[in-house]
Amino acid sequence: MSGIIERFAEFADHVRRDGMDPIHRKTCAYRVLDVLGNSLAASGVPAARAVAGMAEHWGGVEESTIVGSERRVPAPSAALVNGTLAHALDFDDSHLPSMLHPSASTVPAALAAAEATGAGGAATLDAICVGTELCLRLGMAGYDERLGNSIFFERGQHATSICGAVGAAVAAAMLYQLDPAGVAASAGVAASMGSGLLEANRTGGTVKRVHTGWAAHGALVAA
Repeated sequence: MSGIIERFAEFADHVRRDGMDPIHRKTCAYRVLDVLGNSLAASGVPAARAVAGMAEHWGGVEESTIVGSERRVPAPSAALVNGTLAHALDFDDSHLPSMLHPSASTVPAALAAAEATGAGGAATLDAICVGTELCLRLGMAGYDERLGNSIFFERGQHATSICGAVGAAVAAAMLYQLDPAGVAASAGVAASMGSGLLEANRTGGTVKRVHTGWAAHGALVAA
């Protein structure tokens, strides 16, 4: 019997083969522009600069570009840096009632995977659409109407990075052209990697900015 993630993986495979409706691609294209704009503006933020410096120090295969530079690093490293940049100013897109920022993990993961695989624009937007859909559905599943809040937040967990890791992994898996079983497995591995505590919101720490980068990184590793 197929579970929920297996059925979603079949949906992702259908979209990968047949394409998404152009109106949805257009919506996701705006998400990409928003992420890139936020990322460029955040290039001087200390947390983002620290992560970028770390990725450059690691080095490795030149697969994907760090936004705002000409430096190319392994796809997971690019996803880590660009995911951090996307959320560094906290101006990235928000969604209710899932109470999360869907694009800060999904878009950087998809762009890194697309550059590494040579995927085209349409395929990249399709993957972003599907990954975002899953991210939001996971977030909405955690919304408690009685509390008027997300159970993730009630428990001190960062829904953006936890749900984002899974959605981003599906997007990356699509761009790596994995079959439905591979897509489902990627989502499962990413679910184990998804993390993030909201203590930084209370204390003023900067690690929250890195949560989305780590989710995007985990997505690439999972796929």
